[in-house]
Amino acid sequence: MHRQSCSEETKVNPIVRCLARIALFILAATLVGPLLAPLPTLAAPAPGQLTLDQAIAKALAYSPNLAAAKEDLAAADLQRQESQTYFLPSLGTSYSYQADQNAKISRTPWGPIISSAENTYLWSTTLTQPLFTGLRLSSSYRLADLGVDVAEMQVRLAVLDVALAVKEAFFDYLRAQKAEEVAKQAVVQLTSHLKTAQDFHEVGIIPINDVLKVEVELANAQQQEVTANNATSVSRSRLNTLLGLPVDGELEVEDILSFHEVPITYDEARATAREQRPELKALDLRLMQSDQSIIQAQSYYYPQLNLQGSYNFMSDSPELGDSNVYDASGWQVITRLDWTFWEWGRTTHQVGQRRAQKRRLENTRRDTQDQVDLQVKQYYLALHDAEKNIATAKASIRSAQEHYRITLERFKEQLTTNTEVLDAQTLLTQAQNNYFTSLTIYNVAEARLRRAMGGGLPSGQEMPAEAQPDDPQKRGLFSRWLALPRPGQSR
Repeated sequence: MHRQSCSEETKVNPIVRCLARIALFILAATLVGPLLAPLPTLAAPAPGQLTLDQAIAKALAYSPNLAAAKEDLAAADLQRQESQTYFLPSLGTSYSYQADQNAKISRTPWGPIISSAENTYLWSTTLTQPLFTGLRLSSSYRLADLGVDVAEMQVRLAVLDVALAVKEAFFDYLRAQKAEEVAKQAVVQLTSHLKTAQDFHEVGIIPINDVLKVEVELANAQQQEVTANNATSVSRSRLNTLLGLPVDGELEVEDILSFHEVPITYDEARATAREQRPELKALDLRLMQSDQSIIQAQSYYYPQLNLQGSYNFMSDSPELGDSNVYDASGWQVITRLDWTFWEWGRTTHQVGQRRAQKRRLENTRRDTQDQVDLQVKQYYLALHDAEKNIATAKASIRSAQEHYRITLERFKEQLTTNTEVLDAQTLLTQAQNNYFTSLTIYNVAEARLRRAMGGGLPSGQEMPAEAQPDDPQKRGLFSRWLALPRPGQSR
Protein backbone atom coordinates (compact mmCIF):
# COMPACT_ATOMS: atom_id res chain seq x y z
CA MET A 1 0.00 0.00 0.00
CA HIS A 2 2.83 2.36 0.82
CA ARG A 3 4.57 1.75 -2.50
CA GLN A 4 1.33 2.25 -4.38
CA SER A 5 0.63 5.64 -2.74
CA CYS A 6 4.20 6.76 -3.44
CA SER A 7 4.00 5.78 -7.09
CA GLU A 8 0.70 7.63 -7.45
CA GLU A 9 2.22 10.69 -5.84
CA THR A 10 5.06 10.77 -8.45
CA LYS A 11 2.47 11.15 -11.19
CA VAL A 12 1.09 14.40 -9.67
CA ASN A 13 2.34 17.70 -11.05
CA PRO A 14 5.27 19.02 -8.89
CA ILE A 15 3.49 22.37 -8.41
CA VAL A 16 0.38 20.62 -7.15
CA ARG A 17 2.54 18.51 -4.87
CA CYS A 18 4.17 21.65 -3.47
CA LEU A 19 0.81 23.31 -2.87
CA ALA A 20 -0.47 20.20 -1.13
CA ARG A 21 2.51 20.14 1.22
CA ILE A 22 2.01 23.82 2.06
CA ALA A 23 -1.63 23.14 2.83
CA LEU A 24 -0.68 20.21 5.05
CA PHE A 25 1.80 22.38 6.92
CA ILE A 26 -0.90 24.98 7.54
CA LEU A 27 -3.27 22.21 8.68
CA ALA A 28 -0.68 20.89 11.11
CA ALA A 29 -0.03 24.33 12.53
CA THR A 30 -3.75 25.00 12.86
CA LEU A 31 -4.72 21.72 14.51
CA VAL A 32 -1.68 20.75 16.52
CA GLY A 33 -0.87 24.18 17.93
CA PRO A 34 -3.88 24.51 20.28
CA LEU A 35 -3.73 20.85 21.27
CA LEU A 36 -0.04 20.84 22.17
CA ALA A 37 -0.39 23.95 24.32
CA PRO A 38 0.30 23.33 28.03
CA LEU A 39 -2.62 22.51 30.31
CA PRO A 40 -4.31 25.65 31.66
CA THR A 41 -3.12 26.91 35.02
CA LEU A 42 -5.32 28.58 37.60
CA ALA A 43 -5.12 32.32 38.15
CA ALA A 44 -6.83 34.80 40.43
CA PRO A 45 -10.56 35.08 39.75
CA ALA A 46 -11.46 37.75 37.23
CA PRO A 47 -13.67 40.64 38.38
CA GLY A 48 -17.26 39.49 38.54
CA GLN A 49 -16.41 35.82 38.92
CA LEU A 50 -18.02 34.03 41.84
CA THR A 51 -15.65 32.10 44.11
CA LEU A 52 -16.59 28.87 45.83
CA ASP A 53 -16.53 30.51 49.27
CA GLN A 54 -18.83 33.28 48.05
CA ALA A 55 -21.16 30.71 46.49
CA ILE A 56 -21.43 28.80 49.77
CA ALA A 57 -22.11 32.00 51.73
CA LYS A 58 -24.76 33.03 49.21
CA ALA A 59 -26.43 29.62 49.32
CA LEU A 60 -26.49 29.61 53.14
CA ALA A 61 -28.15 33.01 53.12
CA TYR A 62 -30.84 31.79 50.71
CA SER A 63 -31.42 28.10 51.50
CA PRO A 64 -35.09 27.37 52.32
CA ASN A 65 -34.06 24.10 54.00
CA LEU A 66 -31.69 25.95 56.33
CA ALA A 67 -34.36 28.56 57.05
CA ALA A 68 -36.80 25.76 57.93
CA ALA A 69 -34.22 24.20 60.30
CA LYS A 70 -33.78 27.57 62.00
CA GLU A 71 -37.55 27.84 62.48
CA ASP A 72 -37.54 24.38 64.07
CA LEU A 73 -34.83 25.64 66.41
CA ALA A 74 -36.92 28.70 67.29
CA ALA A 75 -39.90 26.43 68.03
CA ALA A 76 -37.74 24.18 70.24
CA ASP A 77 -36.50 27.19 72.20
CA LEU A 78 -40.08 28.39 72.74
CA GLN A 79 -41.02 24.91 73.92
CA ARG A 80 -38.20 25.06 76.46
CA GLN A 81 -39.46 28.42 77.70
CA GLU A 82 -42.96 26.97 77.93
CA SER A 83 -41.80 24.01 80.01
CA GLN A 84 -40.13 26.36 82.47
CA THR A 85 -43.41 28.14 83.20
CA TYR A 86 -44.95 24.98 84.71
CA PHE A 87 -42.71 25.38 87.76
CA LEU A 88 -44.30 28.76 88.52
CA PRO A 89 -47.68 29.46 90.13
CA SER A 90 -50.66 29.90 87.84
CA LEU A 91 -53.38 32.47 88.42
CA GLY A 92 -56.91 32.08 87.08
CA THR A 93 -60.45 33.19 87.61
CA SER A 94 -63.85 31.59 87.07
CA TYR A 95 -67.51 32.60 87.27
CA SER A 96 -70.18 29.94 87.79
CA TYR A 97 -73.92 29.64 88.27
CA GLN A 98 -75.70 26.78 90.02
CA ALA A 99 -79.48 26.22 90.12
CA ASP A 100 -81.07 23.89 92.68
CA GLN A 101 -84.66 22.62 92.72
CA ASN A 102 -85.20 23.84 96.27
CA ALA A 103 -83.24 25.89 98.70
CA LYS A 104 -81.30 23.78 101.21
CA ILE A 105 -82.47 24.23 104.80
CA SER A 106 -80.42 23.03 107.75
CA ARG A 107 -82.07 22.15 111.07
CA THR A 108 -80.34 23.64 114.10
CA PRO A 109 -81.26 24.00 117.84
CA TRP A 110 -81.95 27.60 117.05
CA GLY A 111 -84.33 26.80 114.27
CA PRO A 112 -84.10 26.17 110.54
CA ILE A 113 -81.37 28.01 108.59
CA ILE A 114 -81.16 28.40 104.83
CA SER A 115 -77.69 27.08 103.88
CA SER A 116 -78.01 27.27 100.09
CA ALA A 117 -80.26 29.33 97.88
CA GLU A 118 -82.05 28.09 94.81
CA ASN A 119 -79.70 30.21 92.65
CA THR A 120 -76.00 30.46 93.44
CA TYR A 121 -73.47 32.70 91.67
CA LEU A 122 -69.76 32.29 92.38
CA TRP A 123 -66.76 34.30 91.20
CA SER A 124 -63.47 32.74 92.27
CA THR A 125 -59.85 33.82 91.71
CA THR A 126 -57.39 30.98 92.27
CA LEU A 127 -53.60 30.74 92.64
CA THR A 128 -52.14 27.21 92.17
CA GLN A 129 -48.55 26.18 92.88
CA PRO A 130 -47.31 22.63 92.22
CA LEU A 131 -45.17 21.35 95.11
CA PHE A 132 -44.31 17.81 94.05
CA THR A 133 -45.02 16.06 90.73
CA GLY A 134 -42.77 13.01 90.96
CA LEU A 135 -40.04 14.78 88.87
CA ARG A 136 -42.45 15.19 85.98
CA LEU A 137 -41.85 18.93 85.63
CA SER A 138 -38.06 18.71 85.83
CA SER A 139 -37.90 15.86 83.32
CA SER A 140 -40.23 17.75 80.96
CA TYR A 141 -37.96 20.78 81.13
CA ARG A 142 -34.87 18.69 80.47
CA LEU A 143 -36.59 17.04 77.53
CA ALA A 144 -37.30 20.45 76.01
CA ASP A 145 -33.80 21.72 76.86
CA LEU A 146 -32.21 18.76 75.08
CA GLY A 147 -34.63 19.33 72.22
CA VAL A 148 -33.01 22.72 71.63
CA ASP A 149 -29.62 21.05 71.27
CA VAL A 150 -31.09 18.49 68.88
CA ALA A 151 -32.53 21.35 66.79
CA GLU A 152 -29.10 23.02 66.79
CA MET A 153 -27.61 19.81 65.41
CA GLN A 154 -30.26 19.83 62.68
CA VAL A 155 -29.22 23.37 61.76
CA ARG A 156 -25.60 22.22 61.56
CA LEU A 157 -26.68 19.33 59.36
CA ALA A 158 -28.56 21.69 57.05
CA VAL A 159 -25.51 23.98 56.81
CA LEU A 160 -23.18 21.11 55.91
CA ASP A 161 -25.65 19.67 53.40
CA VAL A 162 -26.02 23.04 51.68
CA ALA A 163 -22.23 23.49 51.53
CA LEU A 164 -21.80 20.02 50.01
CA ALA A 165 -24.56 20.59 47.46
CA VAL A 166 -22.95 23.86 46.38
CA LYS A 167 -19.54 22.22 46.01
CA GLU A 168 -20.96 19.39 43.92
CA ALA A 169 -22.88 21.80 41.68
CA PHE A 170 -19.91 24.20 41.45
CA PHE A 171 -17.45 21.55 40.27
CA ASP A 172 -20.02 19.97 37.97
CA TYR A 173 -20.53 23.37 36.34
CA LEU A 174 -16.78 23.73 35.84
CA ARG A 175 -16.57 20.24 34.34
CA ALA A 176 -19.45 21.01 31.99
CA GLN A 177 -17.71 24.20 30.85
CA LYS A 178 -14.49 22.28 30.16
CA ALA A 179 -16.40 19.62 28.21
CA GLU A 180 -18.08 22.35 26.16
CA GLU A 181 -14.71 23.93 25.39
CA VAL A 182 -13.31 20.58 24.26
CA ALA A 183 -16.37 19.99 22.07
CA LYS A 184 -16.08 23.43 20.46
CA GLN A 185 -12.39 22.86 19.82
CA ALA A 186 -13.15 19.57 18.10
CA VAL A 187 -15.69 21.28 15.82
CA VAL A 188 -13.17 23.97 14.88
CA GLN A 189 -10.49 21.38 14.13
CA LEU A 190 -12.78 19.17 12.08
CA THR A 191 -14.11 22.16 10.14
CA SER A 192 -10.58 23.12 9.21
CA HIS A 193 -9.71 19.53 8.42
CA LEU A 194 -12.78 19.23 6.17
CA LYS A 195 -11.68 22.29 4.18
CA THR A 196 -8.22 20.80 3.71
CA ALA A 197 -9.65 17.38 2.80
CA GLN A 198 -11.86 18.98 0.18
CA ASP A 199 -8.86 20.80 -1.29
CA PHE A 200 -6.87 17.55 -1.38
CA HIS A 201 -9.71 15.77 -3.12
CA GLU A 202 -9.98 18.46 -5.77
CA VAL A 203 -6.33 17.94 -6.72
CA GLY A 204 -6.70 14.18 -6.60
CA ILE A 205 -4.59 13.42 -3.51
CA ILE A 206 -7.33 11.68 -1.48
CA PRO A 207 -10.53 9.93 -2.56
CA ILE A 208 -14.05 11.22 -1.92
CA ASN A 209 -14.57 8.61 0.81
CA ASP A 210 -12.04 10.42 3.05
CA VAL A 211 -13.96 13.68 2.63
CA LEU A 212 -17.21 11.93 3.54
CA LYS A 213 -15.61 10.47 6.67
CA VAL A 214 -14.57 13.95 7.80
CA GLU A 215 -18.09 15.26 7.14
CA VAL A 216 -19.58 12.49 9.28
CA GLU A 217 -17.10 13.15 12.10
CA LEU A 218 -17.86 16.87 11.92
CA ALA A 219 -21.60 16.18 12.20
CA ASN A 220 -20.98 13.98 15.24
CA ALA A 221 -18.80 16.67 16.82
CA GLN A 222 -21.48 19.30 16.23
CA GLN A 223 -24.05 17.09 17.95
CA GLN A 224 -21.67 16.59 20.87
CA GLU A 225 -21.20 20.36 21.06
CA VAL A 226 -24.97 20.86 21.35
CA THR A 227 -25.16 18.18 24.05
CA ALA A 228 -22.25 19.76 25.94
CA ASN A 229 -23.87 23.20 25.68
CA ASN A 230 -27.13 21.87 27.11
CA ALA A 231 -25.25 20.10 29.92
CA THR A 232 -23.55 23.39 30.79
CA SER A 233 -26.90 25.19 30.88
CA VAL A 234 -28.40 22.54 33.16
CA SER A 235 -25.39 22.65 35.50
CA ARG A 236 -25.55 26.44 35.63
CA SER A 237 -29.28 26.35 36.37
CA ARG A 238 -28.72 23.83 39.15
CA LEU A 239 -26.11 26.08 40.76
CA ASN A 240 -28.30 29.17 40.28
CA THR A 241 -31.14 27.39 42.09
CA LEU A 242 -28.92 26.67 45.09
CA LEU A 243 -27.76 30.29 45.17
CA GLY A 244 -31.26 31.74 44.93
CA LEU A 245 -30.58 33.25 41.48
CA PRO A 246 -32.85 33.14 38.41
CA VAL A 247 -32.73 29.63 36.98
CA ASP A 248 -31.87 30.92 33.48
CA GLY A 249 -29.47 33.66 34.64
CA GLU A 250 -25.86 33.96 33.53
CA LEU A 251 -23.19 32.97 36.02
CA GLU A 252 -19.41 33.30 35.91
CA VAL A 253 -17.46 31.27 38.47
CA GLU A 254 -13.80 31.03 39.38
CA ASP A 255 -11.97 28.18 37.69
CA ILE A 256 -10.59 26.10 40.58
CA LEU A 257 -10.70 22.74 38.82
CA SER A 258 -7.23 21.59 39.82
CA PHE A 259 -5.39 19.00 41.88
CA HIS A 260 -4.16 19.60 45.44
CA GLU A 261 -2.98 17.27 48.15
CA VAL A 262 -5.36 16.25 50.95
CA PRO A 263 -3.02 15.28 53.80
CA ILE A 264 -5.16 13.02 55.95
CA THR A 265 -5.09 9.34 56.81
CA TYR A 266 -8.09 7.05 57.01
CA ASP A 267 -7.73 6.59 60.79
CA GLU A 268 -7.66 10.35 61.29
CA ALA A 269 -10.69 10.81 59.07
CA ARG A 270 -12.68 8.10 60.88
CA ALA A 271 -11.77 9.44 64.34
CA THR A 272 -12.77 12.96 63.32
CA ALA A 273 -16.06 11.71 61.89
CA ARG A 274 -16.96 9.81 65.07
CA GLU A 275 -16.30 12.94 67.09
CA GLN A 276 -17.73 15.64 64.83
CA ARG A 277 -20.64 14.14 62.87
CA PRO A 278 -23.82 16.04 63.83
CA GLU A 279 -25.90 12.91 63.23
CA LEU A 280 -24.05 11.05 66.00
CA LYS A 281 -24.23 14.03 68.35
CA ALA A 282 -27.96 14.34 67.72
CA LEU A 283 -28.48 10.66 68.54
CA ASP A 284 -26.48 11.03 71.77
CA LEU A 285 -28.78 13.89 72.73
CA ARG A 286 -31.85 11.83 71.84
CA LEU A 287 -30.59 9.04 74.10
CA MET A 288 -30.38 11.57 76.92
CA GLN A 289 -33.93 12.63 76.06
CA SER A 290 -35.07 9.02 76.27
CA ASP A 291 -33.74 8.83 79.85
CA GLN A 292 -35.77 11.88 80.79
CA SER A 293 -38.78 10.45 78.98
CA ILE A 294 -38.56 7.35 81.20
CA ILE A 295 -38.39 9.54 84.33
CA GLN A 296 -41.39 11.50 83.06
CA ALA A 297 -43.42 8.30 82.66
CA GLN A 298 -42.35 7.05 86.11
CA SER A 299 -43.60 10.26 87.73
CA TYR A 300 -47.14 8.85 87.75
CA TYR A 301 -46.05 6.22 90.27
CA TYR A 302 -45.90 9.04 92.83
CA PRO A 303 -48.54 11.33 94.34
CA GLN A 304 -49.07 14.85 93.02
CA LEU A 305 -49.03 17.62 95.63
CA ASN A 306 -50.40 21.11 94.92
CA LEU A 307 -50.99 24.22 97.00
CA GLN A 308 -54.04 26.26 96.09
CA GLY A 309 -55.29 29.57 97.40
CA SER A 310 -58.50 31.27 96.27
CA TYR A 311 -60.61 34.34 96.98
CA ASN A 312 -64.35 33.92 96.33
CA PHE A 313 -67.39 36.13 95.84
CA MET A 314 -70.71 34.29 96.33
CA SER A 315 -74.30 35.52 96.15
CA ASP A 316 -77.77 34.54 95.10
CA SER A 317 -77.87 37.35 92.52
CA PRO A 318 -75.83 37.70 89.29
CA GLU A 319 -74.32 41.02 90.31
CA LEU A 320 -72.86 39.35 93.45
CA GLY A 321 -74.44 41.86 95.79
CA ASP A 322 -75.37 41.41 99.45
CA SER A 323 -77.12 38.13 100.25
CA ASN A 324 -79.12 36.87 103.21
CA VAL A 325 -77.80 33.34 102.55
CA TYR A 326 -74.11 33.67 101.67
CA ASP A 327 -71.21 35.68 102.96
CA ALA A 328 -70.30 38.26 100.32
CA SER A 329 -66.63 37.16 100.05
CA GLY A 330 -64.03 34.94 101.63
CA TRP A 331 -60.64 33.22 101.03
CA GLN A 332 -59.40 29.73 101.45
CA VAL A 333 -56.10 27.82 101.21
CA ILE A 334 -56.06 24.17 100.13
CA THR A 335 -53.24 21.65 100.07
CA ARG A 336 -54.24 18.90 97.73
CA LEU A 337 -52.65 15.45 97.38
CA ASP A 338 -53.71 13.32 94.41
CA TRP A 339 -52.45 9.77 94.09
CA THR A 340 -53.81 7.29 91.58
CA PHE A 341 -52.27 4.00 92.69
CA TRP A 342 -54.22 1.51 90.54
CA GLU A 343 -54.69 1.83 86.77
CA TRP A 344 -54.31 -1.78 85.66
CA GLY A 345 -50.62 -1.39 84.87
CA ARG A 346 -51.06 1.70 82.67
CA THR A 347 -47.99 3.50 84.03
CA THR A 348 -45.90 0.33 83.86
CA HIS A 349 -46.81 -0.09 80.22
CA GLN A 350 -45.90 3.55 79.50
CA VAL A 351 -42.52 3.12 81.16
CA GLY A 352 -41.96 -0.06 79.15
CA GLN A 353 -42.72 1.82 75.94
CA ARG A 354 -40.14 4.50 76.76
CA ARG A 355 -37.51 1.87 77.59
CA ALA A 356 -38.19 0.12 74.26
CA GLN A 357 -37.83 3.44 72.45
CA LYS A 358 -34.47 3.96 74.13
CA ARG A 359 -33.26 0.54 73.04
CA ARG A 360 -34.35 1.35 69.49
CA LEU A 361 -32.31 4.57 69.63
CA GLU A 362 -29.28 2.65 70.89
CA ASN A 363 -29.51 0.32 67.91
CA THR A 364 -29.96 3.29 65.57
CA ARG A 365 -26.88 4.90 67.12
CA ARG A 366 -24.76 1.81 66.45
CA ASP A 367 -26.07 1.51 62.89
CA THR A 368 -25.43 5.20 62.19
CA GLN A 369 -21.86 4.93 63.45
CA ASP A 370 -21.32 1.93 61.15
CA GLN A 371 -22.72 3.94 58.25
CA VAL A 372 -20.45 6.87 59.13
CA ASP A 373 -17.39 4.58 59.14
CA LEU A 374 -18.51 3.14 55.79
CA GLN A 375 -18.99 6.59 54.25
CA VAL A 376 -15.55 7.71 55.39
CA LYS A 377 -14.00 4.57 53.92
CA GLN A 378 -15.92 4.94 50.68
CA TYR A 379 -15.05 8.59 50.10
CA TYR A 380 -11.46 8.13 51.26
CA LEU A 381 -10.93 5.39 48.68
CA ALA A 382 -12.75 7.43 46.02
CA LEU A 383 -10.43 10.36 46.74
CA HIS A 384 -7.28 8.29 46.28
CA ASP A 385 -8.67 6.49 43.24
CA ALA A 386 -9.36 9.85 41.64
CA GLU A 387 -5.86 11.02 42.53
CA LYS A 388 -4.35 8.08 40.64
CA ASN A 389 -6.70 8.64 37.71
CA ILE A 390 -5.63 12.28 37.46
CA ALA A 391 -2.00 11.27 37.02
CA THR A 392 -3.00 8.67 34.44
CA ALA A 393 -5.25 11.07 32.55
CA LYS A 394 -2.58 13.78 32.53
CA ALA A 395 -0.05 11.35 31.03
CA SER A 396 -2.72 10.22 28.57
CA ILE A 397 -3.14 13.79 27.30
CA ARG A 398 0.58 14.07 26.62
CA SER A 399 0.54 10.75 24.77
CA ALA A 400 -2.55 11.73 22.79
CA GLN A 401 -1.05 15.09 21.85
CA GLU A 402 2.17 13.46 20.63
CA HIS A 403 0.21 10.78 18.81
CA TYR A 404 -1.83 13.44 17.04
CA ARG A 405 1.27 15.40 16.07
CA ILE A 406 3.03 12.35 14.62
CA THR A 407 -0.11 11.25 12.78
CA LEU A 408 -0.43 14.66 11.14
CA GLU A 409 3.23 14.59 10.11
CA ARG A 410 2.77 11.14 8.58
CA PHE A 411 -0.38 12.29 6.84
CA LYS A 412 1.53 15.26 5.44
CA GLU A 413 3.97 12.83 3.87
CA GLN A 414 1.10 10.56 2.78
CA LEU A 415 2.44 7.80 5.01
CA THR A 416 -0.88 7.32 6.81
CA THR A 417 -4.55 7.71 6.06
CA ASN A 418 -7.17 10.32 6.87
CA THR A 419 -8.85 7.79 9.15
CA GLU A 420 -5.79 7.69 11.37
CA VAL A 421 -5.93 11.47 11.76
CA LEU A 422 -9.59 11.31 12.78
CA ASP A 423 -8.90 8.51 15.24
CA ALA A 424 -6.00 10.44 16.74
CA GLN A 425 -8.20 13.48 17.24
CA THR A 426 -10.93 11.36 18.84
CA LEU A 427 -8.38 9.92 21.26
CA LEU A 428 -7.15 13.39 22.16
CA THR A 429 -10.67 14.69 22.77
CA GLN A 430 -11.41 11.67 24.95
CA ALA A 431 -8.16 12.14 26.91
CA GLN A 432 -8.99 15.79 27.60
CA ASN A 433 -12.50 14.94 28.80
CA ASN A 434 -11.12 12.13 31.00
CA TYR A 435 -8.66 14.53 32.58
CA PHE A 436 -11.26 17.15 33.48
CA THR A 437 -13.66 14.46 34.68
CA SER A 438 -10.96 13.01 36.95
CA LEU A 439 -10.30 16.46 38.42
CA THR A 440 -14.02 16.89 39.07
CA ILE A 441 -14.34 13.49 40.72
CA TYR A 442 -11.32 14.23 42.92
CA ASN A 443 -12.62 17.59 44.16
CA VAL A 444 -16.14 16.23 44.74
CA ALA A 445 -14.69 13.22 46.58
CA GLU A 446 -12.77 15.57 48.87
CA ALA A 447 -15.94 17.57 49.54
CA ARG A 448 -17.87 14.39 50.38
CA LEU A 449 -15.07 13.11 52.60
CA ARG A 450 -15.02 16.34 54.59
CA ARG A 451 -18.81 16.19 54.89
CA ALA A 452 -18.52 12.59 56.11
CA MET A 453 -16.05 13.84 58.72
CA GLY A 454 -18.60 16.38 60.01
CA GLY A 455 -17.07 19.41 58.29
CA GLY A 456 -17.00 21.02 54.91
CA LEU A 457 -17.28 24.75 55.46
CA PRO A 458 -14.49 26.86 53.93
CA SER A 459 -11.64 27.79 56.26
CA GLY A 460 -12.46 30.97 58.13
CA GLN A 461 -16.22 30.55 57.72
CA GLU A 462 -18.00 29.66 60.94
CA MET A 463 -21.34 28.06 61.61
CA PRO A 464 -24.33 30.42 61.89
CA ALA A 465 -25.12 31.68 65.37
CA GLU A 466 -28.18 29.40 65.49
CA ALA A 467 -25.95 26.34 65.14
CA GLN A 468 -23.67 27.34 68.00
CA PRO A 469 -24.33 25.63 71.37
CA ASP A 470 -25.86 27.71 74.16
CA ASP A 471 -23.52 29.34 76.64
CA PRO A 472 -24.58 27.96 80.05
CA GLN A 473 -23.31 31.10 81.78
CA LYS A 474 -25.89 33.18 79.93
CA ARG A 475 -28.75 31.20 81.43
CA GLY A 476 -30.49 31.97 84.67
CA LEU A 477 -29.54 30.19 87.88
CA PHE A 478 -32.68 28.06 87.79
CA SER A 479 -32.04 26.96 84.18
CA ARG A 480 -28.40 26.16 84.90
CA TRP A 481 -29.44 24.04 87.87
CA LEU A 482 -31.96 22.05 85.83
CA ALA A 483 -29.82 21.63 82.69
CA LEU A 484 -28.03 18.32 82.24
CA PRO A 485 -24.35 18.14 81.24
CA ARG A 486 -24.02 17.36 77.54
CA PRO A 487 -21.84 14.53 76.18
CA GLY A 488 -18.21 15.49 76.73
CA GLN A 489 -19.13 18.29 79.15
CA SER A 490 -19.29 18.61 82.90
CA ARG A 491 -21.82 20.54 84.91
